[in-house]
Amino acid sequence: MPKPLNLHLPIQPAGSATDSQGQILDVPKQLSALVLNIANHIETKKLKSLPVISLAPLTVRLPSAGAAVIFRFGCVVLFAASESDREWLLELLSPFCSGMMDNFLEDSVRILIDPAHPEGPDGDDIYLKTPDLDRIKIVAEILAKSNQIDFLESRLSSEFDKIEPLALDLVDDGAFSVNTRNLMKTVGTMLLAEQRMANRGDVTDRFNSLLTNPDLVLLHARLEDEYELTERSLLIEHKLSTIGRTATTLLETMRYSSSHKVEIYILILIFIELLLSVYGYFFH
Repeated sequence: MPKPLNLHLPIQPAGSATDSQGQILDVPKQLSALVLNIANHIETKKLKSLPVISLAPLTVRLPSAGAAVIFRFGCVVLFAASESDREWLLELLSPFCSGMMDNFLEDSVRILIDPAHPEGPDGDDIYLKTPDLDRIKIVAEILAKSNQIDFLESRLSSEFDKIEPLALDLVDDGAFSVNTRNLMKTVGTMLLAEQRMANRGDVTDRFNSLLTNPDLVLLHARLEDEYELTERSLLIEHKLSTIGRTATTLLETMRYSSSHKVEIYILILIFIELLLSVYGYFFH
């Protein structure tokens, strides 16, 4: 069994930056990375009581000497963490989370440290030449965003399942078979899904350290390509656009239908009024 990750990095007080150049983590030849999607949003700026290692993104030391990288869009990546580390961190994060998940979406990856192996993904594992802080943060970023996209994809799939029956209704007879109340619930769900998905993490964000270190740029590119972050993000944007257009179309259709019914009621009332006037004219 590999020994826990031992961070020989000075802990900086909250509000200061950490220069990670040349700072190496004392680690075994392999360690595990656990990704948790715990909430819709984490107030990372308020986590001043945690033992901070780095602020961009927020990286903290765990009690058993492991590390955790915390992202504001609700994901946490733990490195060489024990079960007690996980419970400790989740308890501390809970007051600063909005939209806490009942069931966390989890992923785990094995990271192998081998200076002779090309850096990046290889099968189900990720290879690093050295586990310095920048590399650990890059791995955390990719894993967190991939997990986040998985979450969004699963949510959007359920919303897409609601679109097809409504479209088929319109194709068959130009009307909806569901009642107005249920239709409004569907529209509300779609609009809420669009808002929630649009407010989630941006997979295009990158660290400033990538701009000056070619090795980190290459590592990031290989991981990003392996997890298809850009392609999957574009697909999510397309689905969000489709959901938004569908919700708008449903609202317009219901508005037209309601307006048409009102016009019919007005004509009926006018007709009734005419009948009463004619009746009164001839029989009084």
